[in-house]
Amino acid sequence: MADRTLYDAMTWEDISVGATAAGDSSISVGEVGDSGPLVLLTAGVHGDEGPWGAWAIRKVLDRIPMSDLEGRVRVVPVTNPVAMASDRRCADMDSLDLNRVFPGKEDGTHTERLAALLKDRLLADHVDAAVDLHGGGSWCVNSFAFSFPGDEELALAADAPFIVERPPADGPPTSLTACAAEAGARITAWEMGGRSGREEEWAERIADGLQRVLSIAGAISTAPPPRTIEDPIYLEGLSVITPSRGGVLVPKLREAAIGTVVDRGTWLGSLVHPATFEELERFEAPFEKTALLLIRNQLMVLNSGDMTYVIGDVKAPE
Repeated sequence: MADRTLYDAMTWEDISVGATAAGDSSISVGEVGDSGPLVLLTAGVHGDEGPWGAWAIRKVLDRIPMSDLEGRVRVVPVTNPVAMASDRRCADMDSLDLNRVFPGKEDGTHTERLAALLKDRLLADHVDAAVDLHGGGSWCVNSFAFSFPGDEELALAADAPFIVERPPADGPPTSLTACAAEAGARITAWEMGGRSGREEEWAERIADGLQRVLSIAGAISTAPPPRTIEDPIYLEGLSVITPSRGGVLVPKLREAAIGTVVDRGTWLGSLVHPATFEELERFEAPFEKTALLLIRNQLMVLNSGDMTYVIGDVKAPE
């Protein structure tokens, strides 16, 4: 008989967050293993980032046999189910960013209650490593990882072309991963994938990264797949390009450009009038060497101030 996989052996618990206008809201928490290092995998903190992270979690759980499990794995594939159901970044009833309201409030709004529940349930015992999966979701594609002091190895596991270095935390934690770090976990957050013609490829790539994390943390004995990017580009910060007015985006660069570096003045896309398609605004790479971390790669409606490109300044070595 073939060995069961981690997914086959995982037990699931549905935990109620409380009543909403659409009915009771609950989160599904999966667990496998009963001792050893604990790795927490979360996805879908922002509802408009869709099912891509959950798909990658399923893929990595399906590929690892139970005989290779040496620790514990805890997963929350859909961390913000009300927001995901409406394909919106935040839940409609309070419009709060779940990634900014931890540790939450047991008697607060929906999102505050959700944050409190997640913190209490997921961090009730010591977590050794935590990965929070984000992504381009329903509106863009991206490819970078956040690296936190002392946890660089987990960021590299993403096999992303760009690593964004985060300074030490200043002030109380406001995200689940920050709460996990405060409790002693090694952490990283990945911005990978999104809606495109390469969704299967992105899911497999993220699953490869999760397998590396599980190996690094000592939760599995399965050999991790080798990284394909030996020397990712490190960036100290991000810049965001947004339109100054509403219109329709006509992208010049599409999904093949994500994760690349382009020269100053490269035409990224144009904002056009929705009726006449007259060009209202042109988006160009502003730096001598501009890293493309996030792009909207399809024709779509934009409002003033919408995040359209996330870029970085690749500085020449001193």
